[in-house]
Amino acid sequence: MQFSLSKTDPTLSENTLKCLEKYLSIKFPVSFRNFLLKFNGGRPCCRLEFNFYNSEDGSVLAAFLGITPQENYDLLNNLKNYQDIIPSNTVPIAYDTFSNLVLLSVKGQDYGKIYFWDHERGANTDNGEVADYSNLTLIADSFEEFISSLKSYEEIGQS
Repeated sequence: MQFSLSKTDPTLSENTLKCLEKYLSIKFPVSFRNFLLKFNGGRPCCRLEFNFYNSEDGSVLAAFLGITPQENYDLLNNLKNYQDIIPSNTVPIAYDTFSNLVLLSVKGQDYGKIYFWDHERGANTDNGEVADYSNLTLIADSFEEFISSLKSYEEIGQS
């Protein structure tokens, strides 16, 4: 699917992206790196919906995160805010209209997979709970699959 995003910040440089990866001790999947370099986050210009993997259920995308001084749209700021309550091998890359996160696995056997994190079912670290996959729902096996699964309201109405 082709879609456009309203820009939240200027274009991201390869050097800045490499510095971010080094700082986080990760390497983003190539497709997500390319997405950041092209868009650097942003809000969809039309309503984009996604379904969970092999499910009729899903949500509506509100924004992709990037590297920006706008805290709500900044990947690093969101990672710092949620790092204790999302699995340690994931980073937030987007959020839905209800402030639930879309996460990208950046380490481990599920490297590159995309998950939905429900903020109402997150780990309660005050009670000693550890963030795990119990409140994650698989969206896609890769970032490319996630992007290609996005459907505009118009597309959904035509099917």
